[in-house]
Amino acid sequence: MYRSFQINASQRAVVSLNERTIYIKISNSVTYTMYESNVESKELRLSMDLEDIYKIIIKCLEGDEKGNYGVTTSVNSGTMKINFNARVEGFLKISFDIILREKIMSNDGQLTLNFNRLEQQQALAISSLTEKCRNLEESINKMQKIIDCCQIFVSNIYTPQGNWCDLQNNNTTYLTNISAKEITITDHGQIFWKNISVFYQLKKLVINNLNGSNNVSDLSKFGNNTIEELVLNCSSSYASFCSLRGIENFPNLEILTITSAPGLTDVVKTLTETPHKIKTIKFQSCQNVNVVELQTYCQVNNVFLALS
Repeated sequence: MYRSFQINASQRAVVSLNERTIYIKISNSVTYTMYESNVESKELRLSMDLEDIYKIIIKCLEGDEKGNYGVTTSVNSGTMKINFNARVEGFLKISFDIILREKIMSNDGQLTLNFNRLEQQQALAISSLTEKCRNLEESINKMQKIIDCCQIFVSNIYTPQGNWCDLQNNNTTYLTNISAKEITITDHGQIFWKNISVFYQLKKLVINNLNGSNNVSDLSKFGNNTIEELVLNCSSSYASFCSLRGIENFPNLEILTITSAPGLTDVVKTLTETPHKIKTIKFQSCQNVNVVELQTYCQVNNVFLALS
C-alpha cells in the first residue's frame, strides 16, 4: 500500500513497504523532477527489521510538533539524499540516509510530466482567478447595497412604493432611490431632467403635465439607457411639445405613449432617421400627426399603433 506525504511546499514523498524493500519516490512540483529507489535493509546498516525501519520512515515523513521526527533532503548531480532523524520514545536517537536516483523520463513520460505541469499551473491560475472573482463579487455586492440606498432629487415624484410629494402644496423636491424601476413625475417646472439618466434599472417613466413652465419641445433634455416604456402626458393648454428629436436618448425604449400633444408633427421623419427599438406607439389627442404616413410606417416596420 502506497502512502503519500508532503515534505515541504514543493516536495512530495510516496513510500510503500514491499516484501524485501522499501520503495521511496520524491517528486518536486517546482522543477518537475522525480527521484526514486527500492531500498533494502542492509543498505541502511540498521540492526532493525525492515518493517520497523519503514515505521520510523513514516513517522519522520509525518513529523511532529516536538521535533522528535523529521526529514531533510539535498540534491547533487542527479541524486537526492534523504536524511531521516528520529528520537524514539524521547531518548533513542536514530539517524540514517537514503540515496535516490533521478528518474529519467522517456519521451512519453516527459510528455506526461509536461502535461501534468501545465495542468498544475492551470489549476493554480484558476484557483487564483476564482478567489479574485469571489472577492470582486463580494465588493460589487457591497457597492450595490450602498448604491441602492442612494437617493436622487427628482421633483414631484411618485413611485410604486407609495412615496409622493406634491409641489403645488410643498416647494421642496423629492428624493427617490436610484434603484427604482418605475417612477412618475409631474412637471411643475422643477424637474431635475439630467437626474433621470442615473436610474440604472428604470423600466417605466411617466411624465404628467409635460410642457409646463419648462417649455419642453422634444426629448433632447433628458434620457435613460434602461427605460422600456415612456409615457408623456402633455398639457393640452401648451403646444410646445412638437417633436420626437432626442429619441436616441432612450436606446432600449419599446413602448411610447403620448397624450394631448397638438403640436407634435415630425414623428415619421424622426423615427426614420433615428435607430430605435420601439414596438408599440400610442397617441391620443395628437391631432397634427400625419395619420396616413404614420400608419404606413408602422405597417412596414411591424410596429403596433393605437390612435385616438
